Amino acid sequence: MCRFVAYMGPPVLAEDLLYKPRYSLVMAQSMHAEEMSVAVNGDGFGIGWYVPEIDNEPCVFRSVKPAWSDMNLRNLSRKIFASLIFAHVRAASPGSLVEEVNSHPFWYGQLMFMHNGMVGDFQKIRRSLLAKLNDEAFYAIQGTTDSEHLFGLFLNHLENPKGEVSTEEMVYALNRMFEDLDELLLECEVTQHSYLNLCLTNGNSIIATRYTTNPNVQPATLYYMYGRRYHCTEQGCRMEPSIGTPNAIVLASEPFTARKADWVKVGRNVMMIIDETMHIHFQDIQLSFERYIQDQPFESGNPWSEFKREV
Repeated sequence: MCRFVAYMGPPVLAEDLLYKPRYSLVMAQSMHAEEMSVAVNGDGFGIGWYVPEIDNEPCVFRSVKPAWSDMNLRNLSRKIFASLIFAHVRAASPGSLVEEVNSHPFWYGQLMFMHNGMVGDFQKIRRSLLAKLNDEAFYAIQGTTDSEHLFGLFLNHLENPKGEVSTEEMVYALNRMFEDLDELLLECEVTQHSYLNLCLTNGNSIIATRYTTNPNVQPATLYYMYGRRYHCTEQGCRMEPSIGTPNAIVLASEPFTARKADWVKVGRNVMMIIDETMHIHFQDIQLSFERYIQDQPFESGNPWSEFKREV
């Protein structure tokens, strides 16, 4: 599985998110992820950010190289100074191709999307999924990953994916995406579990999910911290606390600063909504497939059967 970081707040250097923290995404989690059974995430990376002074579409840089060895990323991170940043390091699902178009984040219009996890038995549902898509959502998919196909299923429920997309429209489309996925998994009689930690933005708000169809384990981890300002000094990186509505919010697959008490774990099978005013809301995600999977025999061939359980 992959690892990702999302930031929204006062402009920060990407370097302060990706390199300087003690357990940083690039220098630590790409090689030694602590909260996953798969510790190495070396099958590519991506970073996306917004420059609203130019336009409302994201700038995205992706590569198939391991993040820790890419000097272009290192140099760019010292110059990217933005209010909203997505970054992702990839561990490709078994059988998935390591190609630039398969690196996250994916984008379309003003939207960016990234995923930590996998759709169980994706090849069983892929053709039926594509049949559900309108032309725009179908042709938006450039690669072969289950992740980007989920993004296409999400785009399919937006009236104008390339136009201005509100937070409410994103929430609606994401809920419909989950409903469609639920139907596909049941129709195609899938018995493998899915892990769906998704993160999505329109450049002004962020929506994230922490979800698994496996009723016997916790989803892949997802944390957030919030406060007045995130910054790094010679003493380390930290979030300054605030009273009331925060000015800055960070989402991460696992805590990357030394003070882990600053981080809050997102609950099981929920959608986290950070709106344009920095208010945080939560919605439950409930799919019928999770109940169906309880009645199925355990598959020893499931590539995530050794998923690291939380303690």
